[in-house]
Amino acid sequence: MNPTLAPTLSRPGSSPGQPYRDERVEPSGRRRPAWPAAAALLAVLLAGSACAGPAPAPVPPRPVASPLLLQGADVAWLQIMISMDGQLLALLERAERRGSDAAVRDLAAALRREHTPELSRLVDLRTRAGLPTEDIHKGHDMPGMVTDADLAEVDAAAASGFDALFLTRVREHLDQCVSLAKSEQQAGTEPAVRDAAAAVERERAAQRAEFDQVAKGRIDVAATGA
Repeated sequence: MNPTLAPTLSRPGSSPGQPYRDERVEPSGRRRPAWPAAAALLAVLLAGSACAGPAPAPVPPRPVASPLLLQGADVAWLQIMISMDGQLLALLERAERRGSDAAVRDLAAALRREHTPELSRLVDLRTRAGLPTEDIHKGHDMPGMVTDADLAEVDAAAASGFDALFLTRVREHLDQCVSLAKSEQQAGTEPAVRDAAAAVERERAAQRAEFDQVAKGRIDVAATGA
């Protein structure tokens, strides 16, 4: 910068144009120059940044699942499975509280632990596909579906008849889920939904084996075997 253009500050009592120097008077009477406030602030900031250490690395964004494009069979399977699982959970909760036999209560608890995350996975697929969230099968009386009327019947059942009624409804659910899962794998077109159906088929087969051990002697376990 051209020195003749540099701005100057004058202290009261100084000659015009004479640069201003901020001075402090020491106890001895000596005058010493004081740092301008801006320079002092800059020194503090620099010292602070040196002590703070390196800045943390930015957190990468979580990957977003791609949307799904479903055909008729995929949509139908997702909607009915979400409805069936949701209705069964209501029955399982009742059996955990009211089952007369400890084995029946344990079976209900195990099935609830397995169906709850399954239902969440199916709902996630529905969300990715942009499907409506309403339960279009609510109140429908179809194989494997625990209806509101079934729940009312279970609630009214005497303790002596509760276990058999509960096991009958669970058997129908397990078997129908296997049948529906096989149909989706044959007719479905979306790989993510077909994979979900294959997982349901495997899980229901294992659940049916556990179910048979508990239900044997209490109901006819082979009545609706898939």
